[in-house]
Amino acid sequence: MRALRFLLTSSPSIMLQNPSTASGHPVLDSTSDFKLNTVKSASNRNPQPRRSRAGQGKPTNVRPTHFLSLPIGHHPELRARIKALHERVLSPDATAIEGIDKSILVDPRRLHFTLGVMALSPSAAVGTSPPSITTPAPPTHTLDEAIALLRSLEPAVAELTEGPLRVPLNKMGVLKMQKGQAGVLYLGPKDEKSEDTMKLRRVLELVNRRFREEGFISDPERPAVLHCTIVNASHRKPRRMPRTFSYREIFEMASGNDTNSKEQYVDVDFGSWLAPEIQLCVMGIHGPENEYVSCASIPLVKPKNEI
Repeated sequence: MRALRFLLTSSPSIMLQNPSTASGHPVLDSTSDFKLNTVKSASNRNPQPRRSRAGQGKPTNVRPTHFLSLPIGHHPELRARIKALHERVLSPDATAIEGIDKSILVDPRRLHFTLGVMALSPSAAVGTSPPSITTPAPPTHTLDEAIALLRSLEPAVAELTEGPLRVPLNKMGVLKMQKGQAGVLYLGPKDEKSEDTMKLRRVLELVNRRFREEGFISDPERPAVLHCTIVNASHRKPRRMPRTFSYREIFEMASGNDTNSKEQYVDVDFGSWLAPEIQLCVMGIHGPENEYVSCASIPLVKPKNEI
């Protein structure tokens, strides 16, 4: 009996058990190397997918592959205005702006409003084997399914717009604030109650909601900020600190007015622009003009109304 009692108190597989766990399955300590060799249980022979910290029982999320876009970077005059601002920001004659370099300035050809991001499988074969501990689960929706859903929304979107959809860019603001600096600088509409802004918001919310309801978009829903990003510190190359930049100097350049340190937006005038369509675009792939590549789209205006 003494030998048996000694064995039960010294065996690694027993010592690693959590006394509060009713099942009695061993609990592994990730800080030690020997446990995987000493603990022999059925569950450890077949590793399960890594679970999310939220406790939802879902495997680790995969990186997004596509996004829904309302593009406006096809307008040459708008591109020229943004390019002129970028040149002033980078001008050697101007005082250097902390955290600013060319890599974080968004190419004017890619100007757009994002309606949602998602991870899509390129075909109907959504994975042939279960994910491992280090490999995320494959996307649960295909590109074809996303295209079909987008196209099905064309009648509802047309009913909301009832004509051309114009996007006013008369507000410059910042997001992702840290210690008085910003991670994102954007343009967008100032007057939330104007007809153009309300129409724009209705369209964006409709498309986002439908894709969310069908399970394509799973990120937490947050209050929408209508914004077209023109500076993004997360694009910095090489990827290094800082992840923010000073923005007050850019506010002053764009508005022509002095600003105080507490303001997070200023009035500007970058025009009002026609948005011709909603696109489903591929992340990380660019066309001949450095624009985002569209897989599918639905029109917002008829060809005769395009200007």
